[in-house]
Amino acid sequence: MNAESLGTVSAIVSTVLTGINIYLVKVIAISNRLLLTSLILTLAGLVLAIVNTISGRIIESLFLGKEHLFEFLWIGIIGTSIPLSMVYYGLSLSPISNTFLLQVEVIYSMVLSRLLLRERISGWQILLSLSAFLGVFLITTEGAVREISVGDILFLLAPFFFQCGHVVAKNLMRIVNPLITVMFRLLIGGIAPLFTLIILDQNFLESIRGIPGNYGAMIIGVSISYAIGNSFWYYSVRNINLSRATSIIITYPLVSMILSLFTLGEKISPIKLLGIVITFSSILGLSLLRGKSELITQRRGETH
Repeated sequence: MNAESLGTVSAIVSTVLTGINIYLVKVIAISNRLLLTSLILTLAGLVLAIVNTISGRIIESLFLGKEHLFEFLWIGIIGTSIPLSMVYYGLSLSPISNTFLLQVEVIYSMVLSRLLLRERISGWQILLSLSAFLGVFLITTEGAVREISVGDILFLLAPFFFQCGHVVAKNLMRIVNPLITVMFRLLIGGIAPLFTLIILDQNFLESIRGIPGNYGAMIIGVSISYAIGNSFWYYSVRNINLSRATSIIITYPLVSMILSLFTLGEKISPIKLLGIVITFSSILGLSLLRGKSELITQRRGETH
């Protein structure tokens, strides 16, 4: 299996794990969602720090962290902490059904990838990406859009920041191992909001101590899963077009919905069923699509 095929498979694996993680985070009944996310990101980063230590890359990681400090700070803060804060603040202002707006990330990705990464995006990829967006829209909203609020503006802005981080990460991973890149992304992305919470919340440590033991175990489990999922995600970003990888991963609500059907007994409507069919077909089409820009880049590299 070549690098492009492995990248596509990695994007699909990351999508499945993202859907599972989103579902599990919903199950963890902790009111301060930003605290929960910060803990998960920080613990996930520590998991990868252990992995890099065992694999003998930790010294290299420290040197690269110093050499590329600005890029890692950009990926961790601009590309992770800020958009996640937007999402969780937006959830307090908008109905959860409007989170489908987060999937406009696929549009930002195509624009930024074309302008900044010079990716070649075919008409088929554009069509399949928009089809995936439509499928997720039907799954999350059942075709009914609620009134627009300030939270929806945050839902529209957050994906742009995510993509700004991914664009820098893709360029950085030409010289830096994906596991090192992901480790710094998660550590910085998790620690930055923790400092904010410490400053704003005088009972910060008490909030952590007040987390029930069963939720603590779930947080550790989700953190490990998050570390694995993000590693697969950045491996896919390194090996295939960022825009195509994004088109695949935005379909994670399909996984979360399927889990809800089996565990929470949620009923499936005809509109949701149509959304599932459209989303699955789009994933299949995107998986079979060949990334010409990567192939051309590889061939140029082989001739030098």
